[in-house]
Amino acid sequence: TGDRLAAEQMADLHSHWIAVGDYVCETGWPNMRMKVTHDGWMGLAPAGREITLCSVDFWHLEAGKIRENWVLFDVLNVHMQLGVDVLARMREFNKARSMAAIPFDDGLSMQAIPPASTAEGAQ
Repeated sequence: TGDRLAAEQMADLHSHWIAVGDYVCETGWPNMRMKVTHDGWMGLAPAGREITLCSVDFWHLEAGKIRENWVLFDVLNVHMQLGVDVLARMREFNKARSMAAIPFDDGLSMQAIPPASTAEGAQ
């Protein structure tokens, strides 16, 4: 009955699969659901409520086994669902940061390189 319950809870989720050679991709909107509880998630306070995620999951297969996996998801949409105004936070961050020149400590010179003279090659 656990499998049936899981299938019922995921009935409204959508997945699309794409495979080319040794690479497989799964995506959909929404295709994941999670509840943000306990200690929060990604530095956000615990909301105690369910959110949906849009993700793209890539796998690289070798000899029939998953060797690499990359998961990308819409972080801005997650923040929006949790009531975080990302653009307002960025504005506050930009107000607080120093706009002074950033020193380079690696010994590189920041002097402008003059453009090559076209007169040299015009003989």
